[in-house]
Amino acid sequence: MMPLILPQNPTLLTLASRQIWPQVLAVLHLRPARVVLLHSENRAESKDPAQRLKRFFDASGLVPKGGTKMEEIPYHDFEGIVHRLETLEVDSQRSLLHFTGGNKLMATAAFQWASRRHIPSFYLERGSRLIWFFPNHDETSTREESLDGHVADALDPLDLLRCQIEASELERKGQLLGLSARGAELSLEEISARCAQGEDLRGLLSIEDRTEGDRFPKEGDRLEYNTAVVLLKLGVHRIRRSLRLKVKSAMGVSTALPHEEIDLLFNFGGRLWLVDCKDKRPTEELVDALEDQFQRNRVSMERFAGLLARIRDELSIGQLKALKLDLLSIQDAGGLLGRTICVRRSALPAEVVEYARRKGIDLVRSSDLADGLRALLGVNMPASSRQLSRLQEKFAQQSHPHPDG
Repeated sequence: MMPLILPQNPTLLTLASRQIWPQVLAVLHLRPARVVLLHSENRAESKDPAQRLKRFFDASGLVPKGGTKMEEIPYHDFEGIVHRLETLEVDSQRSLLHFTGGNKLMATAAFQWASRRHIPSFYLERGSRLIWFFPNHDETSTREESLDGHVADALDPLDLLRCQIEASELERKGQLLGLSARGAELSLEEISARCAQGEDLRGLLSIEDRTEGDRFPKEGDRLEYNTAVVLLKLGVHRIRRSLRLKVKSAMGVSTALPHEEIDLLFNFGGRLWLVDCKDKRPTEELVDALEDQFQRNRVSMERFAGLLARIRDELSIGQLKALKLDLLSIQDAGGLLGRTICVRRSALPAEVVEYARRKGIDLVRSSDLADGLRALLGVNMPASSRQLSRLQEKFAQQSHPHPDG
């Protein structure tokens, strides 16, 4: 198949919407000289996201300075959209249209306008697939191209968060974590072994913005730092730790108290990932210990059976509520492409695990950090000695079956 032939340093006309990732990935992939953010008058769905994208492109340098502008178009009038697009000063030979965003009417009208002007257009489909449309007289040819989501890995997740969030603003930007020289030297296998032994690995990190973390140590710090070390070793460029959000200021009145804290936030493979870490025994185990104590002291359980059952139910509901909050957080912070990872020390109740599975929340045990996170990120790395040992044991069992088998 012949390679795509596109104009050099093009002008990218793109329909802005609440989902910023398609815009960011397209700009990184195409490196346009100019970006025209087409938006409607609807502030929440179009105009405000366009303003955030403009600030992001201006500050990040992804588009040459002064190269990003906003243009308002209608959103409920097909002919009005086409007419407004006709008023734009556009060089058809050097322009591209991106119509992944906007509502369906805006996308359809813009696509038709581009076809009339013989301007190539594209749509970013799931799986980072660019579907191209090349109009030529009365026919339109299509091509498909893969977009590498890792093209955005070097971006600070904080900048992407600021670009995405709508109802919240940053109360604390969090610490920026990277691997220290020592951390870069150690193998993933050795790091994994140290995690399994319960060692605190924060000494393997370089930590910027130290004042942007908690003032006092708290339970769970060790697991957050260890998880960050493993993620960085797996190829994540930078991680933000201990961010806090508060409700966005309105009419000049700022809310003082944060409503949410994010343990870890990172950018990898064309999406934002939120990590929630809890490094303590679940309260359900305390109920089991209480029940065991009653039995050891031969206390009649009849009086306590109903109460203990009720406590277990309430605690399970609490776990589900925590996952629901994580889900809401990533929908706000990462958009449709956001992912949530919950790192837990102990196993969760079956109903909580099932809820997480149905909602696409990824669960990882702290005792299996390296293998669990590697599987989620889809990172191809050489097998560890532990994995090879497991394979050898499995092969030996298959090669030498039990005589009674």
